[in-house]
Amino acid sequence: MTDMRTFLPPSAADLFLRDLEQRAEHPDAGLTIGAVLHLSGAVPGLPDLQEHVAARLSGLACTARLLHGDGRRAQWLPAVPDPARHVSAQRLARGRQALEAAVHEHLREPWPVDAPAWRLVLLHGHVSDGFALLYTAHHSVQDGATAIEVLQALFGPHTGAGRSTAVLRTRRAEPRPRLPQVLRSAAVLLRHARKHHVWTSPSQPLSSRRHTAWVHTPAALLKTAARAGDASANDVYLTALGHAIAQWASTSWPHAAKAPIPVMIPVNLRAKDEAGAPGNRLFLTRVDLPAGPLHLLQRLTETRAVTSPLRLPGHRAVLRAALTRLPAGLLQRLVAASTAPGRLTLVASCLVMRQRLRYGDAVVTRIDPIMCCPPGAPLSVIMLVYAGEASVCFRIDKALPDAGSLPGLWRQALEDLSTAAGRPLTGPQHATATAAALTPEPRPD
Repeated sequence: MTDMRTFLPPSAADLFLRDLEQRAEHPDAGLTIGAVLHLSGAVPGLPDLQEHVAARLSGLACTARLLHGDGRRAQWLPAVPDPARHVSAQRLARGRQALEAAVHEHLREPWPVDAPAWRLVLLHGHVSDGFALLYTAHHSVQDGATAIEVLQALFGPHTGAGRSTAVLRTRRAEPRPRLPQVLRSAAVLLRHARKHHVWTSPSQPLSSRRHTAWVHTPAALLKTAARAGDASANDVYLTALGHAIAQWASTSWPHAAKAPIPVMIPVNLRAKDEAGAPGNRLFLTRVDLPAGPLHLLQRLTETRAVTSPLRLPGHRAVLRAALTRLPAGLLQRLVAASTAPGRLTLVASCLVMRQRLRYGDAVVTRIDPIMCCPPGAPLSVIMLVYAGEASVCFRIDKALPDAGSLPGLWRQALEDLSTAAGRPLTGPQHATATAAALTPEPRPD
């Protein structure tokens, strides 16, 4: 096993995510993330699954570490996972509702203090041919990219002996960002550091109760709109999300009806040699999505503009330096300031699973991601693209009125955006359609 001293120590973000859970007034607002894998085929035996997990996770450090201590004394303590403790099975009643109810209950389970914070649950009985595997982990120890790595190690093509996931600080020299880039990146961060109070309402305070919903759509819809708008799939995803929130807010949350919609985007800063290492290698960067009842194609253009700094390699280098080079106390104050009341907002994440997964002869046909929605956040959203399908998980504060409509509004916005972007028009007809697309819809009085 790799010596724990070769790992980057727990960051301020790791400690913040661990301690944030203590503010939750209900277990719905816990910091558990993960995924539900849907498989076709015969239900496996639990002992075989436990043996498989023990063999595949050998050398994957994020499943064999405990977060211990505070401040400069925080460290990753080694711990040996026990398959009999981490891997379990549960038989369900028939139907999708039984599966979702079981997932919700497992998300509320507390984590032991003496074992690595991850679980795998075999859920079966809800379908006649197939089963589900629920993988969960605490966000302080694993981020989204780490969870992808674990799932690929468990159910992707077998690569033999466990891979090294050491982070060798003494052997890996990272270039320092140049001063002009540091100044440009600092200006971007400061421009979005002001308080917004979009989710502050004395008459409708936020709670710790959560509504969870998944929505599915062909990934081709994202690609069609992205190609037409010279944008990324993430831009399309955020455009549909901004459109859905604007529509919902126009009747249910006036604070977000006309103001820009602040969204925290997790920027993945994990280096290749950090795959599977414990902790978070991300930087939450805020963008303000365009406000009001815009036409979808105009909203896509404006969304692409506000996310453009996130795609600059130099900007990512600055964020990486902030994560690894800033003094722990300064980084801790930065994390606390960005998540203070009046600044904390929704989080929107996007992941891609490029490998096809399976367990024996059973094939993973769909993966539903699971995002946490911590105390003080109004909602959180995560999209996972796998095998030609995009699955989006919404975790929504139950205090938001009629917010259960957001998943359907998001899917409808994506379908409308893809239709508008893929419509083959030419000549005068094309000019008329383009003019209409770039003209804002009438604003309500």
